[in-house]
Amino acid sequence: MSSTRRLRAATVASVLLGAAIAVLWVRATGGGAALAALTRASTPALLALLALTAYFVLARFVRWQFLLRRAATPVPTRDSLVVYLASLPGTATPAYVGEAIRCVFLRRRTGAPLARTLLCLALERVLDVAVLCVLGMLSAPQWWMRGALLLALAGACLAALAARSIAARFDAPREVLAQLYSPAALGGAALLSFAIWTPVALGLGLAAWALQLELAPLASLASYSTGTVFGALTLMPAGVGTAGSAQIMLLEQHGLALADAIACVTLFRGLTTGSCLVVGVAFLAVEWRAQRAAGAGGRQHFDEIAQDYGAQFKPHVWELLLQRRTQRLARVLPTAAGAIGVDLGCGLGLQARELRRLGWRVIGVEPALELLRAGGDNAGRAAAASGLALPLRDASVDFVYAIGVLHHMTGDGEQDRACAEIARVLKPGGVLVVQETNTLNPLFRFYMGYVFPILSRIDEGTERWLAPTRWRSTPRFELAGIEHFTFLPDFIPRALMPPFVALERRLEASPLARFSVHYQATLRKSDERAAGP
Repeated sequence: MSSTRRLRAATVASVLLGAAIAVLWVRATGGGAALAALTRASTPALLALLALTAYFVLARFVRWQFLLRRAATPVPTRDSLVVYLASLPGTATPAYVGEAIRCVFLRRRTGAPLARTLLCLALERVLDVAVLCVLGMLSAPQWWMRGALLLALAGACLAALAARSIAARFDAPREVLAQLYSPAALGGAALLSFAIWTPVALGLGLAAWALQLELAPLASLASYSTGTVFGALTLMPAGVGTAGSAQIMLLEQHGLALADAIACVTLFRGLTTGSCLVVGVAFLAVEWRAQRAAGAGGRQHFDEIAQDYGAQFKPHVWELLLQRRTQRLARVLPTAAGAIGVDLGCGLGLQARELRRLGWRVIGVEPALELLRAGGDNAGRAAAASGLALPLRDASVDFVYAIGVLHHMTGDGEQDRACAEIARVLKPGGVLVVQETNTLNPLFRFYMGYVFPILSRIDEGTERWLAPTRWRSTPRFELAGIEHFTFLPDFIPRALMPPFVALERRLEASPLARFSVHYQATLRKSDERAAGP
């Protein structure tokens, strides 16, 4: 029998066993009393439970992305979300081993190394058990229960060390392991885990409220966390039969009648686990079709989105961005007659067109040929070329500007190589203007890393951001100045633009300007001839 068939057989057998245990619990109370209690569940509470489930899934996805990035395995956020949701049915397999399909799908989609993604998956499980143990120890009333949770916590810590050792044997780079197991990475993942599980552990109280029952928050915390740890240790799929049984017995100890405890756990687990599985099965079907239909491909990201690029923002947002960007460029670009420059990564050519209208001579350079074609006449004089190999002679242009381009260069050393290539084509004293995303604000950094790549296809979530301080020491360049601008979110409605633009101007002139959405760095190429030997 193949490993896949063995897993399928074990899954079916364990699910049937769990279902049998659940039926026995219902029969132990006469059956009807527990089931009848479900009919009095209030609609607002049911909606709150569904909202809690959505939060649980999305928060765990954020933690997954966080761990991948700490393991030097950034993957496109939108692809990763689809794969993550498609792996949810894996919780219905013994010991959740079916969730490993997430790692297989990611390797096929993005080439992410299995050794790293499987290590991140193992750390997820360890963190889940560890945090639930801590929550249980803080809330469980019996000393022996706290002692058992302490032992489980120690086992989780040993499992984390074992996972690192196994990953090292499978050639996971030493520097990657050091980064993933650093205090900052583990501490951040642990904080995210507490943010995930604490509201969920209080969810039994929400289910009790839905049934017009009284359950103290501490009782909900103790019953859920302890029961879930026990269910995880039995390796039953989704804790079927075991986690629920333990939670029922613990709820009884906190004063609920047996029938009410069964109804409470059934409602909670039916809505949360059940809705996760329904969503997961739907996305798994989508992912299977996508994996089977995947061809050789080979097109670059911006070639793929070329026809939809202009629709990533509303027209009024594009107009405001174009105005703000070109106004700031016009202040620092050389104005000498005959000055010629390069729009690096010109995209649709909107900035180049506007600057030509204002009198500058601009050559567009864009590696995505489909994006140039989509720009049509806007691109004007443009070349399909990479910023790593500009089709220009040495010291042949007076200025180069790059608007939201360099953070898409994610290969090792690519950003530095692009700067060196720009220095090659600039004349001595020539101007380089960089407009980039400012991620100093942690809220905006989270938005750009985890939310924006899902809402928009411009960014993928794998970008390498450049802090404004990066330009203080750039070989062959001297920093002339840094400006911070724009605070408006890209989803703001047109009707709210006038008052928010006025507020934005005040923020740009205040000490809060350093937390802006964008910044502009102006640099001048050093005059090597003047410097001498």
